[in-house]
Amino acid sequence: MLNIFINTWGNYNENGADGGEWVTLPMEPEKLTDILNMLAEELEEGDPEWFINDYEWTSDIEPRAIDEMENIEELNDFLNELDALQEWEQKEIAAAIEAFGYDFMEAMEKQQRGYFTFYEGMDLEEVAEELINDCYFTKDTPDIFTRYFDYAAFARDLGFDGYCETAHGVIVE
Repeated sequence: MLNIFINTWGNYNENGADGGEWVTLPMEPEKLTDILNMLAEELEEGDPEWFINDYEWTSDIEPRAIDEMENIEELNDFLNELDALQEWEQKEIAAAIEAFGYDFMEAMEKQQRGYFTFYEGMDLEEVAEELINDCYFTKDTPDIFTRYFDYAAFARDLGFDGYCETAHGVIVE
């Protein structure tokens, strides 16, 4: 899900970019502790001051930027929480972050409380068609009316009413 290049400030100041290691998160906390201890021994650091020199998301979801001074254990815990979610939940949370500017924890809390309606993989016009066809047009609606309905205009109005198109689909609070 996330590759990070970790190093210590002491090693970086002494040797530049030499040293350090790429680590893929999330992982079991004990395994991360073992890796950090092993790396500290390799770098001959008694009390290492870790930093993240580089990172790369390996999933479609990039919930937030990573700071170089980020606590690696807390970052791993965060990613374990994210990894425990279903794919659609991850996409809904990512859409909420993109659309409304929430941080991850706030978006996840609102998602778990059912604050959002999410149309995965759809754009506003597809949502407009689905809403109209499912909620307003019935088998008794004359064909002439359905043929002339302006879905694009209705989609635009949905955008004015709080429906937000994101990279993962349409979301509304």
